[in-house]
Amino acid sequence: MCDKLSETYIYLFFLQRLLFRDSFEFIEPLGLFSLAAFIEEKGYKAAVFSGTLTEAVSILERDIDKISAVGLYCDFENVSAVESFSSCIKERWNIPVIVGGPQSVALGKEFLSASRCDIIARGEGEYTLWYLLEYFFYGNKKLTDIPSITYLDEDSNLIKNPQGELIKNLDSLPFPKSSCSLTGKKNNISIMTGRGCPFSCAFCYQSGIEKNVRLRSVGSVIEEIKYCLKDNPHARYIWFADDTFTLNEKRMKDFCRELSLLRRERDFVWFCEGHPATLVKWPHMIKEMVSAGLVRMQIGIETGSKSVIDKYNKKTTLEEIEEAVRLCHEAGLPQLCGNIIIGGAFENKDTLEETAEFIRKIMTVAPGMVDIGLTLFMPFPCTTMTDNPEKFGMKIIDNMAVTSTCDYPVVETEELNLFDIARGRKEVFYCLLKTMRDLLKKGMVPHKYIKEHYRLSINYGIGSFWHNAVYGKDTFLNRYYKLLVKTSAKTMEDIGEKELYRWKPLRVFMLSNALSWDNFSPDITGYILSPLEYELMLLCSGKISLEEIIEIICEKFNQRFDSRQEGEELIYNIIKKFQRKHWIVFVPS
Repeated sequence: MCDKLSETYIYLFFLQRLLFRDSFEFIEPLGLFSLAAFIEEKGYKAAVFSGTLTEAVSILERDIDKISAVGLYCDFENVSAVESFSSCIKERWNIPVIVGGPQSVALGKEFLSASRCDIIARGEGEYTLWYLLEYFFYGNKKLTDIPSITYLDEDSNLIKNPQGELIKNLDSLPFPKSSCSLTGKKNNISIMTGRGCPFSCAFCYQSGIEKNVRLRSVGSVIEEIKYCLKDNPHARYIWFADDTFTLNEKRMKDFCRELSLLRRERDFVWFCEGHPATLVKWPHMIKEMVSAGLVRMQIGIETGSKSVIDKYNKKTTLEEIEEAVRLCHEAGLPQLCGNIIIGGAFENKDTLEETAEFIRKIMTVAPGMVDIGLTLFMPFPCTTMTDNPEKFGMKIIDNMAVTSTCDYPVVETEELNLFDIARGRKEVFYCLLKTMRDLLKKGMVPHKYIKEHYRLSINYGIGSFWHNAVYGKDTFLNRYYKLLVKTSAKTMEDIGEKELYRWKPLRVFMLSNALSWDNFSPDITGYILSPLEYELMLLCSGKISLEEIIEIICEKFNQRFDSRQEGEELIYNIIKKFQRKHWIVFVPS
C-alpha cells in the first residue's frame, strides 16, 4: 500500500453538549475503538475522543495539521452536537467528515445539508470506513460501489446505497487499543463478545434489523481481556457490553471457567447483561457466574404492568423477572440492575401504579441487591414503537427530542399528557426512593450487601443507586462502611466474642459535630444519651480496649449495678446498640 498512508490520521469523536463528562464517559462507544483498530490494521492511524463539544474543538485546533478526516458517532441524544460540529469542521478546515452510529439509519437529506458532512455510514462500520478512506485519499473506490452509505450526489439528490453484508467472523477483527484514546485511561475495560440480538423488543432499534446473532469464540474474548489487562494494569472492572452474553449455556460455562482461571492471576470483577428467561431456564448458571467474579448484572424490566410488558414483546413475564431476582439473590449476586420505561406503551395512572408496586415487590424480595433505573420513553429510530406509535397508544410530540436530554417526555399517551408523564416519573422515583429507605430503616438490608456495595465502589469504582441515593446520604452509615472497607476496622460479629475485648471501639464521627445539648441532655440525631451511654461514647475514641472501657465504667457506675456481670452485660448491649446505629467500629490494638 502507498507510503502516504502513514500520514493519514483519522480522528473519531463521541460528543455531547454536557458540561461534565462523568455521566457518559464510562460508556465511551466501544465501536469507535473497534473502527480505530480495524483501520490501523489497514495502515491508517486513528485516535478516539469522548467528551464535550468544546473540548473536541480544542483538540481539532491543536491537531488539525495532522488530521486527514473525522468520524462522528451519532446517537439519539447528540444529533444536534454532531450536526453543528460537522458544519464547523467543513467551514473551517474542509476535511472529509463521516457520520455513523445508531442514529445514522434515521439521517437523510436535511441532516446532510445542515451538517455538510460528506457521508452517513449505516450499520457496522469497519469495512465501510476503510472503503471510504480509500475513496477519499487514493481513489481506489467509487461511492456507488460502497455499501451501507447515504450521501448527496452532485445534483443534491439523496443517494442511499444498499446495506452491506455483516461481518460473520468477529474473531477476525483486531483488538481495540487504549493507545488510540485521547480521553485518557479508564478504570474499566469494555468488551464486546457478540453482535446482534435474537429478541424483538418493540422499543429497541434491534427490533427493526436482521436477527443475525454472531458470537466471538471464548478463546478470542479471553485473549482480548488478557491484552487489555496488560495494556491497562490499573483496570479492575470488565464491562461485557453486548446483549447476547447469557444466550448460550455452554458458552457461559466456558466463560466462567476461563474467567475464574484468569482471576487467579489478576484481581478484577465483571458486569454483563442477562435476559430473565435464560436466567430462569439455567439457574445454576447464575451461581457459576457469581463464583467467576460477576458482581453486577442488568436485566430488562421495563414495566410492572402485565398488559404493557406483553405489548413490548419482551419474551418474558413479570413472574419470570421476579423469579430471576430471587435466583440472583440466592446466588449471592451483589447488584442486579433493571431499567423501567416511564411514558411508554398505553401508559396511564393504573400502569404507573402497577409499576411502582412491582418495584416495591422485587426490592423486598432482594433488599439491597435490586438497583432500579428510571428512563422516559424516547422515540429511537427504526423501532416498532417509533414507526407505529398509534399501535401503542402513543403520540410523538417531539420526534427529535429537541426539548429533552432524556429528562423530559417527548411523547403523550391516550390518557397522559407530557406533564402527567413527567409527574408520573417523579412519583415512581419517590416511591422507589421511599421503598429503599424503608427497607434500610427496618433493618431488612443485610449488612453484607451494604458492605459489598462499598467494597465495589472503593476498590473497583462501581457505583449504584443504593450507594449514591441512600447509603451515601446517611452520614453515620457512610462513614461506618467506609472505615470497614478502607481500614482494618471490623464489626463485633467479624471479630468474635473471645477477641472482642482486646479491640478498641472507635466512634465514626466527630463528637463535637454530632452531639447536641439543645435540651440540656446529650443528643445524637434525636437520641438522648443516658449518663452511662454518654460516658461510654466519650470512651469510644479508639484509644483504649473494650476491656479497659468496661473497667472504667464499672468503677464509675458501680452503685448502679447489682453485680459486675450485670454491669458488663449492660455495657456490652449498649456498645452493640451503638454499632447498630452505625456510630462505632472496632480497631485492633
